Amino acid sequence: MLQGGYVMKLEKKQRFSIRKYAFGAASVLIGFAFGTQVVSADGVTPAPQKPETLQTMPDNPQLKEGPTKEAEKLSDTVIQPKEEVKADVDNAKTDAPKVDNPVTPPVSENASPTPIVQADSSTQAEKTNEADNQNEPSTPAVPTPTTERVAQVNEKLAKRKMISIDAGRKYFSPDQLKEIIDKAKHYGFTDLHLLVGNDGMRFMLDDMTIKANGKTYASDDVKRAIEKGTNEYYNDPNGNHLTESQMTDLINYAKDKGIGLVPTVNSPGHMDAILNAMKELGIQNPNFNYFGKESARTVDLDNKEAVEFTKALIDKYAAYFAGKSEIFNIGLDEYANDATNAKGWSVLQADKYYPNEGYPVKGYEKFIAYANDLARIVKSHGLKPMAFNDGIYYNSDTSFGTFDKDIIVSMWTGGWGGYDVASSKLLVEKGHQILNTNDAWYYVLGRNADGQGWYNLDQGLNGIKSTPITSVPKAEGADIPIIGGMVAAWADTPSARYSPSRLFKLMRQFANSNAEYFAADYESAEQALNEVPKDLNRYTSESVAAVKEAEKAIRSLDSNLSRAQQDTIDEAIAKLQETVSNLTLTPEAQKEEEAKRELEKLEKNKVISIDAGRKYFSAEQLKRIIDKASELGYSDLHLLLGNDGLRFLLDDMSITANGKTYTSDDVKNAIIEGTKAYYDDPNGTTLSQAEVADLIDYAKSKGLGLIPAINSPGHMDAMLVAMEKLGIHNPQANFDKVSKTTMDLENEEAMNFTKALIGKYMDFFAGKTKIFNYGTDEYANDATNAQGWYYLKYYNLYGKFAEYSNTLATMAKERGLRPMAFNDGFYYEDKDDVEFDKDVLISYWSKGWWGYNLASPQYLASKGYKLLNTNGDWYYVIGNHKQDEAYPLSKAIENSGKVPFNQLASTKYPEVDLPTVGSMLGIWADKPSAEYKEEEIFEIMTAFADHNKDYFRANYSALRNEVGQLPQNLEGYSKESIDALHAAKEALNYNLNRNKQAEVDTLVDKLHAARLGLKPAATHLGSLDENEVAANVETQPELITRTEEIPFEIIKKENPNLPEGQEKIITPGVKGERTHHISVLTENGKTTETVLDSQVTKEAVNQVVEVGAPITHKGDEHDLAPVAEALPRLDIQEEEIPFTTVTHENPLLLKGKTQIVTKGVNGHRSHFYTVTTSADGKEIKTLVDSLVTQEAVTQVVEVGTLVAQVGDAHELAPVAEIKPRIDIQEEEIPFTTVTRENPLLAKGKVQVVTKGVNGRRVNFYSVTTSTDGKKVKALVNSVIAQEAIAQVVEVGTLVTHVDDKKTQHAISEDKPKLEIPSQPAPTSVPAGENKALPQDPAIVATEKKLPETGSHHSAGLIVAGLMTTLVAYGLTKKKED
Repeated sequence: MLQGGYVMKLEKKQRFSIRKYAFGAASVLIGFAFGTQVVSADGVTPAPQKPETLQTMPDNPQLKEGPTKEAEKLSDTVIQPKEEVKADVDNAKTDAPKVDNPVTPPVSENASPTPIVQADSSTQAEKTNEADNQNEPSTPAVPTPTTERVAQVNEKLAKRKMISIDAGRKYFSPDQLKEIIDKAKHYGFTDLHLLVGNDGMRFMLDDMTIKANGKTYASDDVKRAIEKGTNEYYNDPNGNHLTESQMTDLINYAKDKGIGLVPTVNSPGHMDAILNAMKELGIQNPNFNYFGKESARTVDLDNKEAVEFTKALIDKYAAYFAGKSEIFNIGLDEYANDATNAKGWSVLQADKYYPNEGYPVKGYEKFIAYANDLARIVKSHGLKPMAFNDGIYYNSDTSFGTFDKDIIVSMWTGGWGGYDVASSKLLVEKGHQILNTNDAWYYVLGRNADGQGWYNLDQGLNGIKSTPITSVPKAEGADIPIIGGMVAAWADTPSARYSPSRLFKLMRQFANSNAEYFAADYESAEQALNEVPKDLNRYTSESVAAVKEAEKAIRSLDSNLSRAQQDTIDEAIAKLQETVSNLTLTPEAQKEEEAKRELEKLEKNKVISIDAGRKYFSAEQLKRIIDKASELGYSDLHLLLGNDGLRFLLDDMSITANGKTYTSDDVKNAIIEGTKAYYDDPNGTTLSQAEVADLIDYAKSKGLGLIPAINSPGHMDAMLVAMEKLGIHNPQANFDKVSKTTMDLENEEAMNFTKALIGKYMDFFAGKTKIFNYGTDEYANDATNAQGWYYLKYYNLYGKFAEYSNTLATMAKERGLRPMAFNDGFYYEDKDDVEFDKDVLISYWSKGWWGYNLASPQYLASKGYKLLNTNGDWYYVIGNHKQDEAYPLSKAIENSGKVPFNQLASTKYPEVDLPTVGSMLGIWADKPSAEYKEEEIFEIMTAFADHNKDYFRANYSALRNEVGQLPQNLEGYSKESIDALHAAKEALNYNLNRNKQAEVDTLVDKLHAARLGLKPAATHLGSLDENEVAANVETQPELITRTEEIPFEIIKKENPNLPEGQEKIITPGVKGERTHHISVLTENGKTTETVLDSQVTKEAVNQVVEVGAPITHKGDEHDLAPVAEALPRLDIQEEEIPFTTVTHENPLLLKGKTQIVTKGVNGHRSHFYTVTTSADGKEIKTLVDSLVTQEAVTQVVEVGTLVAQVGDAHELAPVAEIKPRIDIQEEEIPFTTVTRENPLLAKGKVQVVTKGVNGRRVNFYSVTTSTDGKKVKALVNSVIAQEAIAQVVEVGTLVTHVDDKKTQHAISEDKPKLEIPSQPAPTSVPAGENKALPQDPAIVATEKKLPETGSHHSAGLIVAGLMTTLVAYGLTKKKED
């Protein structure tokens, strides 16, 4: 091993180009590659470095392009080379690629910076809509090949077209890979190239037993070691590896689609996980070591034990893929690039030219032998070996030995300065087949646009446009035959988000740009044929004939069309689809179709949701809601039992978790205490197990299902308190502050307890209900300013949430329950960073608001989810009645009566018609102390049902009652009456909607009549006693009905205005009717009647009669003639009180603008008069009293006086100047500086912890002009637009001693506190306590922070913001559920 520094350099003749220099007492090797130039035939160009891709990411400060420290030191010293090497240098010729614009790009593993011609300027970031082809070439219209071109066309179509997926570094789920296979089939690819071993090792066989080194490594030991090794490389939150059954299923799935699968297990490089596993299994020092620098990914070919284990492992995998795949990629690329600065191949070849200098002895010869051994192993299983090109005949040097010519070469790079690979021409001459894998087409996940690193998506798309499938790297002018082409997506940064839409765009571009090589999409034609209705007898003969003709045209298509002739297929498909859409139903089928559609609507779920977690609802209250729901035709009651509060306790609440059992009483007491801490409801705390069981049965008897909900990991206020009472420390999530509602996903103790608790509830509901809602909405909104999902992503906890959600979904399914959850956390921002269980029913209530960017319903539907439409437009928060409150009663009733049943949040129906299982109306208790009024709930429920009558079943309550009265035993009744009853029962139709309530009522009447019409049959019972002449005759009783009139009553009222003795009928009387059901039994000529039942079938209406009052005669003191006097009567008249209007000036409202601050409402006054009749018959009216029954509300109007001048500094709209006007001036507020000591900072050192920022104050002046022309300025208002931020400076006080040998402990570092960038406040935010986004700028956090983005703009924006603040009070809060 050499001492001191060393570097490698390019030598002209021998392109690994090592020169030997002397430096001090040690021998040092220096290579030109660490210099700043490479000599080429065309002159001097910069030499690109090829460091590790993971080291090129911006967040890794250790990576720097250019020379290493050793090279920098040596470059300052002039050192003379040995003479024998100098001669080689002088005669050298370097083959460097030509570059239009020489650059030194960062380079990924498995990817070199092969320069490409940029035909187009940079494209913008990819739009996710697959229909977006603006940056792609349109598919050329190529005529059907003529006879002489058939062979050429078939030859092109026969080439392999592969899509390569780096599933070794990053975990890809089976569903994700199947989706890629589907797209590969759609675009005309032939194979999926799947790297399962590439840095990580993400495929595990059932039996991983390895026999090597004279011993057997047990299967479980190998599995654990590889799994651990992969996690040490990258612990992917989405999964560790694919299983054997998953891989077998994947291969079969691909085969069914006509897609082959080409596996890759890379070695001797890119073996991080396997190397870690070998060390775990006891194999010492398996890593290659270059002068003291260990490679993390490359096996040491001199370590026989490690090499033998690797070969045995690859033999194991090859044996599995035998018969399932045709090709097996053994890798062979980038040997120890991480330890040699991408000089691994030169290092392996160095010993031949510089023996005894510490280089691997016969290193390259051993590599050739290793490669040939792997090829032999693969071929022994009937597979074709394939490998990447860079290590094969490196430097075009064939003197080291010969590679197995059966190895298919995946030609990905032509090399770069200092990385001199063999030309593709040489490889062909050596007998190798070439798969063109040109890195001009490469895309590294996460690098989605120009400027985001080498091999970004834009670079790959442009490379595909400018580099055809036949353009093989380093062809040296030769026409290189290829077996096909492969476009590749790499995961050099495995934590980067996988975007299917971006990958598919790359695949689509490759297919379109090489259309003659890709088979046309016949799958769409097959799908179109399958979509033709099977039963064409339901349609008219004319429309069927057109479909048959279009089908024939598709079946007659040439089966060897390329993607270039896709238009021919697409036109035939379009014609077929047009004829299918024009199919005309026969009249009979039309009726059947309408009935089918009616039934489909009725089968949708109609759910009423009650927030019985926050607020206590008694069992009786819930039963009345069930009664009303049944009456209106709802199908289910969604009952939130756990939502902030937890108001349902089982008899046995013992929980086993965290290696202990929490006793039932302790858990009950803790939950009750937690619920009361949230809200101590005076009406009650919890429902019992008996009460909930009874509720379920009661609902079932009324035709309703019950859907329970226990919310987590948010809305867990009571459970969090309970966990602390039970000894579980710090269960709350903690970001900007501690959340009162949400569980910390990193607290395993809290997570285990919660899962066990929810599992307990699931066990109770299993078999009683069909669906279980486990919540998952609004994560830590109270602690993150409603940004919880964003925080989870920022702190890499989103995968933890997905894992938690998937666990609960699995738990529900294991118990026979369908899992349900609110939509908030699923695929936040329409991004599929993680995978969620597809069986979850999504309760979709909102698309979110500013800063709360939930997945769209369209996106979730595209993922295959079924949606329960829980549109927030229908929400009512109990107690909210004002318009400025969140989800007020009036708005809920209005929307319940106008928003379509199928209209999901953020969409318009029917423009967007997504697969919903039904809709849910939500009643929330965000303010649990608010008064519950049953009539309000019933009013909303009725409005929703009445607006959607075709979805709601008619009221079958009367029918259920009538059916309940039918006799169980019909023996003894006459056949005629039984037949009539059967006919009435068979006519029953339980699938009528609310529009057809009259039909249901008719069915009830007919069934009722048939029941009452049951008549006993006459039977003859007797004996054959020898003493009797004839049998006795016994007659069964006969059922008859008899009606009886009910007389009406006469009610008389005096009317002083009628003459005495005169009567006037006000309400005519109507007789009622009573029906008696009578049993009539006749025996021996005697008839006996028994009244079985009497019912008033028609109520009597009382007759109301007014009678003239008697006249009294009074004489005066002089006995003059008596005067007739009538009693006075009362007359009430209403008068409207018009409202008044008050006008106020608003200096911050533009002149000419007005706004109503308070809307005027007219009042009402009632006048009370007595009316008498004089002797001559005239009415005399006297005012007795006046009363204001409703005060008028004054209308308040603001009139703007704000005037802005044309082109002023604040960019307000130009208005003609009318005095007074507003003048706005800014004033800077200087920041202060705070100094504090830091005992961990060296004495004499100073560091700025928080950089000071000056604040700004905006002053508003009213400017008027006096009579003498002088301007008079008066301060109207002063607003601090930006607070000054104090500068915090720390001064070190730490004193260290030079000779102190003690190691100083590392200082713990808190995670940075997350700060949400200051943005405009939303117009709609969640309802609930402490959940709305603040109107003011976010307070600067002092712990975890995100980098602040955005800036403060002109004063005009400040004015606009101030005006908005003054005019619009508060924010509308969203429901918190």
